[in-house]
Amino acid sequence: MAIAGHAGSGHCHSHSQYLQDDSGGLAAVLALFQEAANISLTIKEIQVTPGIAGSIRVETMSGGVGVCAPRRGITLQEARLAKGLEGRDAIRTQALVMEAFGRVYGQGVHETPVALQTAIANAAMDSFCKNFPEQFIGAEENTPHGHGRIAGTVLDFDGAPVSVLATVNGTDNGTGPVEDLEGNVFGGSKKIPMRALGMDTLPTIVIEGKVYSPGFSDSAEAPYFLVRADPRDDNPVVGNALILAGKALGYPIRLRDDVLRRIPGALEKSTRALGDAIIAGGTELKQARFSHEKVAALAKLAALISEDGAGISFMSDRLHEIVGGVGLMPGTAAVLSLIVPKAYRDRYVFPALTEDDLPRYVNIIKTAVRELRPLLPEAEAHLKAHAWQGDLDSLLSISNT
Repeated sequence: MAIAGHAGSGHCHSHSQYLQDDSGGLAAVLALFQEAANISLTIKEIQVTPGIAGSIRVETMSGGVGVCAPRRGITLQEARLAKGLEGRDAIRTQALVMEAFGRVYGQGVHETPVALQTAIANAAMDSFCKNFPEQFIGAEENTPHGHGRIAGTVLDFDGAPVSVLATVNGTDNGTGPVEDLEGNVFGGSKKIPMRALGMDTLPTIVIEGKVYSPGFSDSAEAPYFLVRADPRDDNPVVGNALILAGKALGYPIRLRDDVLRRIPGALEKSTRALGDAIIAGGTELKQARFSHEKVAALAKLAALISEDGAGISFMSDRLHEIVGGVGLMPGTAAVLSLIVPKAYRDRYVFPALTEDDLPRYVNIIKTAVRELRPLLPEAEAHLKAHAWQGDLDSLLSISNT
């Protein structure tokens, strides 16, 4: 069996009012790593060099280091805000930078907090690779401008060996993320640890974040766990194990098997539609003559780029047709998310992973591993019948540097 979780640094929005803390998967996996390795992920120091060529360096108590430099520099005020996170635990990366900066936007809109999140997440990952080089297998994203770390190991779950992989998707200038290597995508530099851990052929639990999405949230009165697995394109057996785990723990949990079907051309179509909306907004601005008209047109464009833009920029079009929006290799996996209701969104605006959320993620993952063990022959048979036979690298833009 396998478990995979990631953080998309700055991937806080999508189209249709979608909002998320996209660090939930990474946080859950880091918690599993920390339980096994027993090292500190407390942030020892955040060194911030302000200025137009500014940079951020984060170091944990256990010696892990992460660095990132936002595209448009760092102000003295931003440096003070970032320093305020010293002494905090580096596990809940997006929630941390929200505490410092209030909110976060990707797509080159709010680069300093995104760069800070990337540095914190990479420092946490580096902590395990540095302290346990023989147990942890690491790599670095090799997508253009990719700056995230990838690390995995095998953990013992009550006698069952489970391959566990964490991924940071971030860019070197705080504008990202590019999430072509999220989930259990077997491509690029991520192949190195995945192949070593056998994860190219293992039924996998993929952990995602804390989400507000109208289609899932507006009918809910309280938070609940959501399991998504298409009956053909994903692994419904893994999905069933997650549902059994949630019920065994008494957690509110639901299954949706109708939302992850791969649709050829879907992301390309959405990209073109957003491009058309931006062009229409540009035409509106071009025709504006009064100040209030220009402000309104620019505000509309700002919302399109800072929010809807994240729904199409996170992944390459052709890759999306194979692995879908959360990066699931065909036939291999089901994905677990935590859904918040509309009332939560109305009060808090942004979802943020809490210290209380994290143990619930960990509990459901551990229980799902136990539930999946007797179902493995069925899960493996489905995987073999629906596995991807091509080479994903041909669908990716891979850097050779």
